[in-house]
Amino acid sequence: MISSCQLFYRGTILFLIGTTFTFILYILQTRRHFSSLNFQKVDHNSFCIKWWLPLVCGIGTAFVGLIYPYLKCKNSDEQMKGQDWSHVIRCVAMFVGINEACTKVDFPSNLQLTLTLGIISVGMWWYFDRTKMGFGMGVIIAILATLVTQMLVYHKICIYTEREFSYVKSWLPCVVFSGGITVANIGNQLAVNDFSDNENKSHAE
Repeated sequence: MISSCQLFYRGTILFLIGTTFTFILYILQTRRHFSSLNFQKVDHNSFCIKWWLPLVCGIGTAFVGLIYPYLKCKNSDEQMKGQDWSHVIRCVAMFVGINEACTKVDFPSNLQLTLTLGIISVGMWWYFDRTKMGFGMGVIIAILATLVTQMLVYHKICIYTEREFSYVKSWLPCVVFSGGITVANIGNQLAVNDFSDNENKSHAE
């Protein structure tokens, strides 16, 4: 049985990682806006990050990072195994690279952006995860994030022009999917020692 202290420790780390990813993504997107608009005409208030966005993303990251290794352990007869941290760091680097590509590469159309990111995201899943559960979780998270964004725009909590929102919808599902794979890898690696320690204790008893 995993102790509450272990869960709190891992949850706190995952929460901080989620908020950090949120700020990185937001900075990259803001930089794209500033590069495409006249600095004198920019409404700087529109680029102030909503206070609740890092909080929600941090909580979501903690939830995914905690639930993934638990489900993986329950659905596998094998002992909980993890990769070395260099493998996880490569996954994080690829996730940041996908976000960087969204802001630096000008694609001819949003469809081409979606297809390119989709292929890269699936390749990322295949290289770093390769589990049906990881793929399914990534798809579910991507769909939920897209629906929530649609609702926020509909209720005018987040304000975009039609062109901007079309662009956001073209990259958001793929970025969230790859983010889910990244968080799952981090959560799995953080949980390895906890699960192995508890298995050793149960065998000793």
